[in-house]
Amino acid sequence: MLTLDQPVNKVRYFFWFILGCTSVFFAEVVSGSQIYPFFNLIGYILVLPLYTLHTLVLGYIVYRNTRPRLYTLFSAGALYGLYEAYITKVLWNPPWGTNTTMFLGVAVFETLLLVLFWHAFLAFIVPLFLVETTLTSSREVIHGLPVSLIRKIEYIQRKTLHIVLAFLAGLFQGGNSPSIQDSLLSGLSSGGFLIALILLWKRIGGINYSFRSLMPTEKEFKQLSLALLAYYILTTALLRPGELPGLVPQLVIWVLYMIFGGLLHRGLKKSRLDQPIGSALDFSVNIVNMIVLTVVFTLGSIMGVATGTGSVFMLVVWLTGSILGLIALVYTVKSVFLGEYKKMEVQLSE
Repeated sequence: MLTLDQPVNKVRYFFWFILGCTSVFFAEVVSGSQIYPFFNLIGYILVLPLYTLHTLVLGYIVYRNTRPRLYTLFSAGALYGLYEAYITKVLWNPPWGTNTTMFLGVAVFETLLLVLFWHAFLAFIVPLFLVETTLTSSREVIHGLPVSLIRKIEYIQRKTLHIVLAFLAGLFQGGNSPSIQDSLLSGLSSGGFLIALILLWKRIGGINYSFRSLMPTEKEFKQLSLALLAYYILTTALLRPGELPGLVPQLVIWVLYMIFGGLLHRGLKKSRLDQPIGSALDFSVNIVNMIVLTVVFTLGSIMGVATGTGSVFMLVVWLTGSILGLIALVYTVKSVFLGEYKKMEVQLSE
């Protein structure tokens, strides 16, 4: 007989879909790159598989036999963001113009923004945090964050500043939204779509399961990894194939894969020894609150289009996000290696 710790497959698959849609919302809808991903064929053929497969495969790696920590989540999220090389070719040839700084054939600013910030946080860490905290019975991500960050999140929740963040997210989308009408339809339809999924999830009792119990099994992880590899090969060949660069730019990307892969490997080993911090932070899935956030996001997007402030705010976020990404990288390197340095110092002193 199945218990709450043993969800049936159709429940787990539905959870995977919700997790993938959440990643798509923060990475694509908020950015304005895809404002109707849940209502067109491209969204289900290209966009949703891209984000769902990455989130499930990397999420499994972070959770399997370890405790999720910010440094492991960030390393995995950076690996996530490197798809902007082979799949979209953006890190080699940004489609928005040639006025960008290049180093050995790789766009520097785009790499900082997309790899270290946008995908690491908005496509991976934020969706995992929100989905686990609001839609499951476990709280492993919040328990694995640094104390200072937990306090900031608790402050945001206590002061209801998440409403301000929703408005700013909408304002950012407004920088890419084609029109006020698109902002209105995108915000309400995307938000409404997620609300419907969440209400159905609550109705079937999904919030009683732990995040780990809903993630792929080892066999499913191998199958999803093969599917992700096939997706890489297919999209690399079909999407902007003429933009594939020569050997040197590709080698730079492979070096980045090795760097972040190495950080993730060492971080996973270290995370087994770390003790969870613990936090009383909890979010309630309230229908009124979700509707308010959706409306506020939509109003922010409309304002961004109508006043032109969305484009200005995008530049601010790009700069700030790049700096935050670099800070997160330094934090990750220190977290992964500092313990080893201290251990060596003790041995040398003895």
